[in-house]
Amino acid sequence: MKHLRILSVAGVAAIALAGCTGSASTPQAPYSAPAGGMYVQIERLSRPAVKELFEKFVDHQTSNAVEPYNDPTLQGEIQSFTDALRPPTATTDYGATLAKILYPDEYTVDLSQTGGAAYLGNETGGATSATHSTFGGRGVTDDVIDISLGAVFGNTLSTLPPLGLADDHEENNCLSKENLAQNATQVPTATFPYLAGPH
Repeated sequence: MKHLRILSVAGVAAIALAGCTGSASTPQAPYSAPAGGMYVQIERLSRPAVKELFEKFVDHQTSNAVEPYNDPTLQGEIQSFTDALRPPTATTDYGATLAKILYPDEYTVDLSQTGGAAYLGNETGGATSATHSTFGGRGVTDDVIDISLGAVFGNTLSTLPPLGLADDHEENNCLSKENLAQNATQVPTATFPYLAGPH
């Protein structure tokens, strides 16, 4: 199975892309800069809301300076934050399950799939209403904040549909959506680069 990993965003415009083979859960070695090129990571911010929600501000500089699969802070902070909200039980450790899905902080894309991009689709293995294919990555129309909030506070990982990964019956429906409608000026276009024009 071939996977493409989108590692991080430097500033607001640069995305580091790399191809690899193997399982989505197997970390890969750091990638070399192109000949004559220099890669300087300013801010590691792959999945919206993950770093902002879970990571202590004092740890941001540490995570900005390391590869997303070699972060000494983020995985533990995802689990400890979630465990405080949804304490582990004898049968379900929601925080551990969520940490395995959200760490490392990168997009994984399964190039053998044809279902189109779907935020967290590859990580969860679920072709559902929340993650409509297992391709992974991020579709232009994916509401990544709602999907992320649903995973943290809602029932997105529930043992019932949609995903069947973990269910602790501790959902908080008030926090599981941002409840913001898409502005008409933000609707994607049908042609490249598919994003709405500047406004």
